[in-house]
Amino acid sequence: MQERRAISTALLMSILISFAWLGTASGAPTRDASDNAREIAQKVYARAVDHYRAGRLLEALAAFRASYDVVASPNSHLMIARTMRDHGDIVEAYIEYGKLIVEAEAAAERDTRYAATAQASRAERAKLRARLTIVTVQVKEPPDDLRITIGDRSLDKDNWGTPVPIASGALVARANASGFPEQRRDLVAIPGGDLAVSFDFAADLRMRGPLVAESVPEGMPHGASPFRSSDAPPDIPRQPPRPLRPQPDRTWAYVSFGVGAAGLATFITAGAINQSIFNKLHDQCPGGHCSPSQAADLDKGRSAQVIANVGFGVALAGATLGCVLLVNAAGQQRTEEMARRPSHVALTDLSVGPHGVEVGGVF
Repeated sequence: MQERRAISTALLMSILISFAWLGTASGAPTRDASDNAREIAQKVYARAVDHYRAGRLLEALAAFRASYDVVASPNSHLMIARTMRDHGDIVEAYIEYGKLIVEAEAAAERDTRYAATAQASRAERAKLRARLTIVTVQVKEPPDDLRITIGDRSLDKDNWGTPVPIASGALVARANASGFPEQRRDLVAIPGGDLAVSFDFAADLRMRGPLVAESVPEGMPHGASPFRSSDAPPDIPRQPPRPLRPQPDRTWAYVSFGVGAAGLATFITAGAINQSIFNKLHDQCPGGHCSPSQAADLDKGRSAQVIANVGFGVALAGATLGCVLLVNAAGQQRTEEMARRPSHVALTDLSVGPHGVEVGGVF
């Protein structure tokens, strides 16, 4: 909806300018613009400022550009860059600020009023620089149809070897050309930092070498092999994959350790309760004699002591059983490995001599 409104505003501005300024050159420099052109540009500029202050940035951008098309004023150019910046297009705004600085400094040499515009442009561009990363891409032996992209942005050939701004973050630089494997570089673009990226196609060109046409004997059908079938190497069958060794079942060992852990937690909790009651009764019962009203605390302490003892026993039994099951599982695995080894003994040689008997075999 906002883009349609911006297009409508730009169209309306263009129509008004065409009718009000017929016969005047578009985009004339400030010093060469006629009074009529300046008046039209000022009215459009005022309308753009209203849009800008109201937050209608797309409408403001269209109106500022329409005003700049009538009179190429550095002030209109400055508002174009600011609107792009506020709209979130900081890479495009940074590039626009670069063009603006050259224009404003040249205008300031003729009119000192534009010195403030040039100074504001440099300051605002420096702030954007702290949010961007400058990358320089070098390409060695680039193919004719090479395409380079950084993130979702395509890098023109004219910008190879020159610093260009990109948005900060994790990005991927890709270089693609017909007949070559894609070259990829993973980048971490830090705000305010600089990156150097290089692509080298020289090695790929050397590996490809010149293309030599294969000679085919006369009378040989196209696509047929010039070699006899007897010259071809035999088809060597591949070895079947070795079966994976089954892992020993340690489920019950882990269950036993879990039961032991639960018993240990019970022992710690009940022991803490028992110790708390013991300390309380020790302070309230001088000489170890307690009143009948404290019988409930005594029973509670005895119960906690019994539960703690049971928990300790469960913990000890669970840990012991878990260790036994683990050792048993490991021993079972070694037994299965021994069982897979050949266990028979074959007698292959027997000789009797003057000094003894010699026996040979395979086991």
